[in-house]
Amino acid sequence: MRFNKLDLNQLVVLDALLSTRSVGKAAEQLFLSQPATSCSLARLREYFGDELLMPVGKTQVLTPLAAELIKPVRDVLLQIQTITRSRPSFDPTTSTRRFTIESSDYVISVFLSAVVRRAAELAPLMEFDLRAISPQTPEHLESGEAELLIAPEFAKVPGHPSEPLFEDTFSCLVCAGNPAYGDAMTQDQYFDATHVGVEWGGGRRVTFDARLISTGKRARRQSVIAPSFTLIPELLSGTARIATLPSRLAYQMAARLPLRVIACPVAIPAFAEHLQWHKYQERDPAIAWLRSLLTETAAGLKAPTDRGSAADGATNKTARAGKPRSRAID
Repeated sequence: MRFNKLDLNQLVVLDALLSTRSVGKAAEQLFLSQPATSCSLARLREYFGDELLMPVGKTQVLTPLAAELIKPVRDVLLQIQTITRSRPSFDPTTSTRRFTIESSDYVISVFLSAVVRRAAELAPLMEFDLRAISPQTPEHLESGEAELLIAPEFAKVPGHPSEPLFEDTFSCLVCAGNPAYGDAMTQDQYFDATHVGVEWGGGRRVTFDARLISTGKRARRQSVIAPSFTLIPELLSGTARIATLPSRLAYQMAARLPLRVIACPVAIPAFAEHLQWHKYQERDPAIAWLRSLLTETAAGLKAPTDRGSAADGATNKTARAGKPRSRAID
């Protein structure tokens, strides 16, 4: 079928060529022969009156026109994909859809693990590809490679709809055998200690607590930086180090390993994780169903078991009510 003299079948080839910048990789992605893909590129060059891909040394680079075509071509294909998936109704019990969700390993541990358990009962044929947030995450959401993103406010991708999922507070985690701390920790002890920190998303993003503490009067010394939250227990074991973690994750780790949770003596505001999806997939019935499952599961999460910070006293009534309190940092 042609539209404005363009064979619309060539849009799929064009999208693959623009994303891979290689005839060979595009052919592999499309399950076409390399000669057939080369012929398609020749027809696209003739139609646009532009080389699209130009050899520079041993690589191919996009022409200025080709670079401008990346987003509109991908958007058109995403809209077509949404149309082809539209049905009067969606039956999760028979759906074989595979969903790609990008998030931190913290979200996978305390939240998505519960989601996939519920999905195993409600949609037994549905599949999930859970991926760690990376520097390529914005590109993955834009291109539709990832259907959903779960991230804090500062890590959301501009231009796409989102909604808050759940909140959490912060607590300190120490080795269970650490004699330096009793049931509480002072601010002096906190800042005098060495810390295990996390820089996630390929090392490009620091955690919410690190962002807030960096704006305060005192700095903490992070002697170890981990690429993920789930590595922290191994890095705390047998040391006097402290880790400041989302409370749900801290208590989850302490319940399974020889670790101990202590209320954070520094008043760090609560934070929220947000669910985000591509604007052109707003009406995809399968994604709408999955979004509902995510929000329902989030609503059923237990409040973070935070025994209170120095600012709150011994009892955190807000945490027990399920709405962590935002607090200014000292």
